[in-house]
Amino acid sequence: MRTAENRIFESNRYELDFVSGNNAHFTGVFDSAVRYILENQLLDRELWARFVRQYTYAADRDGGWKCEYWGKMMRGACFICNYTKDAGLYAVLEETVRDMLTTQDALGRFSTYPADVEFRSWDMWGRKYILLGFLYFYEICDDEALRAQILAALCRHADYICARVGRGEGKVMVCETSGAWLGVNSMSILEPFVKLYRVTREQRYLDFAAEIVREGYEEIPCIFRLAEEDKLNPFEYPENKAYETMSCFDGLAEYYTLTGDERYLKAVTNFGRRVLETDVTIIGSCGCTHELFDHSAAHQTDDARQGIMQETCVTVTLIKLCGQLLRLTGDMRYMECIETAFFNAYLGALNTHHCPYTVPANAAHPAITMVMPFDSYAPLRAGMRGQVTGGCNVMADGTFYGCCACIASAGAGYLPKIAVLTFKDGILLTTYLPGTISAPTPGGQTVTLTCAGNYPYEAHTSIGLDMEYPETFTLALRLPAWSRETTVRVNGEPCAVEGGCLRVTRLWRPCDTVTLDFDLKVYPILPEKTFGTPYTAFRYGVSVLAADERLGTDFTTPVVPVLNADGSAAASPAAFDAVPDAVLGFTVQTTSDTLPLIDYASAGKDYGKRMAAWLVTSRGEDR
Repeated sequence: MRTAENRIFESNRYELDFVSGNNAHFTGVFDSAVRYILENQLLDRELWARFVRQYTYAADRDGGWKCEYWGKMMRGACFICNYTKDAGLYAVLEETVRDMLTTQDALGRFSTYPADVEFRSWDMWGRKYILLGFLYFYEICDDEALRAQILAALCRHADYICARVGRGEGKVMVCETSGAWLGVNSMSILEPFVKLYRVTREQRYLDFAAEIVREGYEEIPCIFRLAEEDKLNPFEYPENKAYETMSCFDGLAEYYTLTGDERYLKAVTNFGRRVLETDVTIIGSCGCTHELFDHSAAHQTDDARQGIMQETCVTVTLIKLCGQLLRLTGDMRYMECIETAFFNAYLGALNTHHCPYTVPANAAHPAITMVMPFDSYAPLRAGMRGQVTGGCNVMADGTFYGCCACIASAGAGYLPKIAVLTFKDGILLTTYLPGTISAPTPGGQTVTLTCAGNYPYEAHTSIGLDMEYPETFTLALRLPAWSRETTVRVNGEPCAVEGGCLRVTRLWRPCDTVTLDFDLKVYPILPEKTFGTPYTAFRYGVSVLAADERLGTDFTTPVVPVLNADGSAAASPAAFDAVPDAVLGFTVQTTSDTLPLIDYASAGKDYGKRMAAWLVTSRGEDR
């Protein structure tokens, strides 16, 4: 079986780069997800105002994290706005940015923590998201006066931090500004300080970033040093909170891009490789012990791992980190992980059926019921969606929100940023979502690629090239690892296919066409390790299939699939009246009956019935 481990370049430093600006318009399931996010979250002016209000009083005096909501959602909203160019969304974002600017206090702080308890718990985490939210809006803002106002406010905000945090008399180290997770949550402020330095070129911000990196090598939890040494897996680190740790390495990737110091690249790539090898599950997320790295690749079928798992915050952060690693290394495994995460864990988290969540009553508030736009956790073995709102904080107005709901829009918003990448001799197309995407060629013109088909749900995709004049360059095409045999043709002529990426260098002309035909069958997947109960799963291309109790599945009955000569499962496409909105449906022939399966992203969406990707099977010796 062909793997996706091949790299597109021998030397990858700065070879791949993002395409700036609006360069994509997709249709199909991706565009449906974006429209859902707009309508159910990002265009809600009252929601934005509610988040701003947390900064007008000491909302987190109790050590909460309501401070993260505005900036976290703003980052994803800016990604989505850059993709859609939706004037209505831009107006909402500009309005809330101006609103947030009014909350800066006389000391220059944007904080939900009063000064007498600042730099504790999640305060630095919240200050990080203020920086990120403003900086990402700054990138899309078309009002120069507002841009100047944002930058001035951010410099005051950052200068206050620099004067009080770090090394030196009267200061507190970054990793000591939080009593949680050995301070890794606070250290993740590295990324926005690098971004702020890029905008301002003020040395003090680069110096502060360097201080965070130093602590990551010299102070507990020393995550950067451990990654560079490459002796431990992330789940073996002194601190193993997945979301926060990945956020730190996302910042280190930005710092490497700025400094060019190869030791930082080594640390980031070692960390990313070990995450892929040890903690990414079949649906493309991490953590079978709520949000922790815990060797999930092996333990995803461990019946001892009960309770919430596969957090949406982790899924989205993994997508973004893998995008950084794809850019830095050209290793196609990172794009494989992104697609797996998006089409399974991420799309499955969209609360499209509007399941209500309830926060039980306590001494501080009565019971509160609301609909969250995203789910926070996802089951792998038999279980139900919608059990808990991750990162839930109740606000003074009697509403609540959660961390996963705030971060989730960044998952969809990030995908257009990495769908096409440029390099010295050409462009790399990483995915084949139906629609159009444009990129600059080495010769300086723009080529628009139109993908027709319903990738990744159909086996055939065609790509049409549109440009002003013929030009010789390299068009690199990712060959998905899930397709055991892929056929590629240029204007009808077959290409030799080998490895995870095909480079086609030729004189490209307007109206040239590339076609790809994928091996799209249902294949059984066996777990990395068996813990007592044996399990099997099924995958159709990048889509994991799942059983759903609405289809009459008995999760205690062992499933033994009938296999074809090529190792694929004997399966037929099917539609099920009980789940009419499923994207995919199959009946799989087993040795005793037939098994109805639908795509994981559609399963469990009534929130009252169980679903499962991993299904009990017989032991090998019983087959």
